Amino acid sequence: MIETDVIAYLKNDDTLSALLNAVPTNSKIYPEQSPHGAVTPYIIFNTNAFGSNEENISEISIAFNCIDDSVSLSKTIRDRISYLLDRQDEAQNLITSTDYRVLTSKCVGGSCFKDPALNVFHHVAIIDFKYIEVSRGYIDVLNKVLTIPAFGTFIDEKIIFNGFYFPAAITIKKIGLHLDTAPTGANITIDLLKDNVEQSRVATLIAGQRNQVTDITDIIYTATENFGIIIKSVGSVEAGEGGTVAIHYQ
Repeated sequence: MIETDVIAYLKNDDTLSALLNAVPTNSKIYPEQSPHGAVTPYIIFNTNAFGSNEENISEISIAFNCIDDSVSLSKTIRDRISYLLDRQDEAQNLITSTDYRVLTSKCVGGSCFKDPALNVFHHVAIIDFKYIEVSRGYIDVLNKVLTIPAFGTFIDEKIIFNGFYFPAAITIKKIGLHLDTAPTGANITIDLLKDNVEQSRVATLIAGQRNQVTDITDIIYTATENFGIIIKSVGSVEAGEGGTVAIHYQ
């Protein structure tokens, strides 16, 4: 179930574990209700699957009830949950699973109240998730494309793009070359740069062709790693000219 992947992500957060006074044998994140004798602070989560209007995409809502004797600590725990899970498209790279892929996660509401009988405070964050089942073969809906214009004649060893940072960690899987003028006499090849270092993720455009997509070995860029592109070889008769480099990533 997708809840398992979400909870596993939360358990790996050291800050949240410290707030909960959690230990390896007790994460203090409980489904449906707390066990007998549970000591505050802790979190109770409840799920509500409600389908989706979008084909092949499922949605689920999870309510995280953060409970403690202190109104301040229960709110701080709720705020940490919101920080970790209200991540929109970043969830694709944060919440991982072999069975599901989270597309987006967003905080859509919550509440706060005091239980006078137990003298504890409740701060609730309600998070909606959109996800797909990997086994159904719809992973391609996750693919995104960064298109980069290439101007003028291609020149060997020229850096045509650099100084770009993705807003969150991504995985590049394919590179497309789509030129206005095809190379002749030899192939065009380009490589990726990470922090100005070539990565041996070479994409090729065969001589005489104007369009080609190369499957590369997956490469991850974090939000702090500089992304760039360098030309490694050009056509020997006609170098190749103008067009677009397409970076396919998830």
